Amino acid sequence: MKTLLTIIVLISAVFASPPEEFDRKLYNQGEQIFDKKCSECHKKSMNIGLLMKNFVEENNKLLNLKAPTGNEISYRLKSQIGSKDDIEFQLMETGDFLVDYLYNPDIKKTICLEAVIRHFDTMPSMKGKITEDEIRTVGHFLYFLEGFNGINKYYHNIDKEFE
Repeated sequence: MKTLLTIIVLISAVFASPPEEFDRKLYNQGEQIFDKKCSECHKKSMNIGLLMKNFVEENNKLLNLKAPTGNEISYRLKSQIGSKDDIEFQLMETGDFLVDYLYNPDIKKTICLEAVIRHFDTMPSMKGKITEDEIRTVGHFLYFLEGFNGINKYYHNIDKEFE
């Protein structure tokens, strides 16, 4: 019985730990850059249920957001760019996407839901305002912002979605 309990604890620790591609230092640097260069328009994270109510039922009048939130972008990056089967490669692909989008924004490239994006104008180009390295560092932060338990306080918990 003790052996079984030990195996269960070890397995749960493996699944609760961040993927090997996660770099805490890079994540923290990305969060600092996000706070400095992105947060004027993009809130870092908000409750998904509240966001959907805001966009679908309230026509963005409840929260009056200027742009999609970081956790929305995080979820969409992982679900629409590349494959989660290879996190290292997907991180490169999401970084490439972000560099292209931030330097050459175009509504046709959006990864956000129509119900969300229809409330915003296309963002201005960030050329000259943020370097490619900074974008990739923010990309690491955004990638891990939503959806990996144990990494951050913004982890999406489906049980708390509509609180």
